Amino acid sequence: MIQQQRFGGSIIGTPLRIVKDFGFKGMVRGTTMTCGRESLYTMAMLGGTPVIQRALIENYEIDKSIALGAGSLVTAFIAATVTHPMDTIKTCMQGDLERKKYTNVPNTARSLAAEYGVAKGLFKGLSWRIGLITTTFFLVNMLKSELAPVMFPEKFH
Repeated sequence: MIQQQRFGGSIIGTPLRIVKDFGFKGMVRGTTMTCGRESLYTMAMLGGTPVIQRALIENYEIDKSIALGAGSLVTAFIAATVTHPMDTIKTCMQGDLERKKYTNVPNTARSLAAEYGVAKGLFKGLSWRIGLITTTFFLVNMLKSELAPVMFPEKFH
């Protein structure tokens, strides 16, 4: 998608151009950062949010929806803060398939920090990402709790 945003092209033409110009490695550049980001993000969303929600309900008798909102905010803040540098590094690497500026993960991190400072280089846009992830965590966990009994009634007698 980064290449399509930078240079235009169709949903079919862009991957074909990438493979032609850079081989299959061009299609998977930045994948280690994607895997790290997604694993931590998913763990927080499906593991951390319900744990905090349950603790708030059981220990403080907070309303279920308010506890879900608080759990979503806490875990989204942590997940976004930890994974934001991974997302930034991945995006820079995918935008520079020629490897002119961003050669690998450690060098990309160093380059961003040196050029923009750690905060701007690796965490620019973090507040927006926290808001987006909080909303996602809330909606996914709300839908999960509503749909699970419908989809798996044998588990909810």
